[in-house]
Amino acid sequence: MEYVRGGDLMMHIQRDKRFRGPRAKLYGCEVLLALQYFHQNNIVYRDLKLDNIMLAIDGHIKIGDYGLCKENMPFGSTTRTICGTPEFMAPEILEEQPYDRAVDWWAFGVLMYEMLLGRAPFSGEEEDDIYDSILEDEPMYPPDIGRHEQALLQSLLVKVPSLRLGSGPTDAEEIKAHAYFKDVNFDDVYHKRIRPPFVPVVKSAMDVSNFDSEFTSENPGETPTDYRLTNVEQDNFKGFSYVSPWATTTST
Repeated sequence: MEYVRGGDLMMHIQRDKRFRGPRAKLYGCEVLLALQYFHQNNIVYRDLKLDNIMLAIDGHIKIGDYGLCKENMPFGSTTRTICGTPEFMAPEILEEQPYDRAVDWWAFGVLMYEMLLGRAPFSGEEEDDIYDSILEDEPMYPPDIGRHEQALLQSLLVKVPSLRLGSGPTDAEEIKAHAYFKDVNFDDVYHKRIRPPFVPVVKSAMDVSNFDSEFTSENPGETPTDYRLTNVEQDNFKGFSYVSPWATTTST
């Protein structure tokens, strides 16, 4: 697995509070192209968030963590699995309705809101409070936000999926055509011809300074190869089509 030394965008936004102007726009453009690629290959990503966007040493982003991806989802196909990160889940997921790739554009709206304003559009002390906010509240916009920035966010954070920007058959092309992106050459974005306004400081190949010390201070010890499961642990795997032989002997 590649070690992306620039850290993730969650770490950087915690340091910088929010991403202004060109920085937020470049990240947004690159994420937009990534989601377009997923959708062109009939994949719904379903887990877009700052934590899953890595920053390479050249200042461009990479998207990781494909565990919640749903395959075989061309335009018009739906699924019903309830999954995702609470702050980024679209209303139709919470309402247990059939949903399509438009859930990725809702999450994209949440991501852009967080990058531009430094806070979540929907929040609460408990998960249920967050869900209630997503279903019932409208995001607040400060008076100093740009006109096109606010218009983009309002077009993406539409609770009715069929009215959401990007929900139509042209998918990402709807979003690219928005006034917020009018000065963007997406061919230049795709070929990384745009110079990133921020490049992470990386001192060496083993530098971990762009990652939270909560994770870098953990003991990286490997699981013992002769570990045996207890009876209680073994019960969790009853009915599985395969269980490793070493896991079937009870530890003493």
